[in-house]
Amino acid sequence: MSIIETPVQLKHLTLKNRVVRSAVHSFLADEDGRMTEAEYAMYAELAQGGIGTIITGHCCVDPRGRANATQVNIYDDSYAAQFRRAAKIAHAAGAVLIPQISHAGPRAIGHDDLADVVARPLKKGREARALTHEEIKEIEHSFIAAAVRLKTAGCDGVQLHAAHSYLLSRFLDPTFNQRTDDYGGSQENRFRIVREIVEGIQVACGTAFPVLVKINLDTKHEDHTGYHAAMLYMLREFQRLGVELVELSGVDFINQPRDATLYYLEEGARLKAAVPGQAMSLVGGVRSLADMERVLAAGFELVSLGRALIAEPDFLRKELAGGAPSICVSCCRCFVLPEMHPGYRCVWQWKEARAKARAQKAAAQDA
Repeated sequence: MSIIETPVQLKHLTLKNRVVRSAVHSFLADEDGRMTEAEYAMYAELAQGGIGTIITGHCCVDPRGRANATQVNIYDDSYAAQFRRAAKIAHAAGAVLIPQISHAGPRAIGHDDLADVVARPLKKGREARALTHEEIKEIEHSFIAAAVRLKTAGCDGVQLHAAHSYLLSRFLDPTFNQRTDDYGGSQENRFRIVREIVEGIQVACGTAFPVLVKINLDTKHEDHTGYHAAMLYMLREFQRLGVELVELSGVDFINQPRDATLYYLEEGARLKAAVPGQAMSLVGGVRSLADMERVLAAGFELVSLGRALIAEPDFLRKELAGGAPSICVSCCRCFVLPEMHPGYRCVWQWKEARAKARAQKAAAQDA
């Protein structure tokens, strides 16, 4: 038996194995932000494929912070019931369901009043203004209210999306945060919005309701040493706050070489060794059973998979049966293909379907 198959007990969650499906946008919701049958089928396939912890794609907590037209919403009570069904699907196969909750900040769609941590020019000639103190408090409340809805719906916890240039990550990273008030400047102030959201969820949902956080372990800012120190501060704060699990990712996974694996293991292992009491998982370039076992051998409680499960939803089962490494080549077309060819999330699946259609057409012509 591989170590990834062993159960693990976190603060409040009992997990059947060490494998996490990391949040990846599915492009499967309808334009009203509701899960479709295809999305439910995806969760069933992941759970039946042996994944112990399923983190959903990022879910919108505020109508002014929606990232795209196929994002699942949770900013209103009317959106809660869909999560109850998704949780039941996961639970039926022994998995837990953790919705990831997010605000797109200046990456939001559907309006022109874009707001960021500070005022700045954006792509395509657009401009973002700085969030006011009152708006920051409203955004904090939107995360807390979403967590309450998800707890009521029977979900097993929530994950705050504080990575990949979405709004919370922009507060944490000095690349984006040049505020001079209580939400900027020092590492303590940059962390304030996340701390206040975690504490608010604990007050509203109880401290036994698991709160997870996804965070970048690196930065594009020139002061990498300073960011490493900030990471240590944040991880120790997460431990003090009782955060269930911190999932470590990075800012540049899209730009990694196609043959690269375990992009963030070296820095992640340094952080884990420095804050061993905080449960952590690592995502980024995990492409084989050996990769998964290397992450756990470095001290992580869990290991997270993203694109490998888009390419092969049964990847875990295949690996445990002695299969070859992932067919994922890190092309990242899974971030654009669904908009070009709805219903397809991986280029390999699309190519296979196209080849099959051509063969059927040729056979029909020959008949």
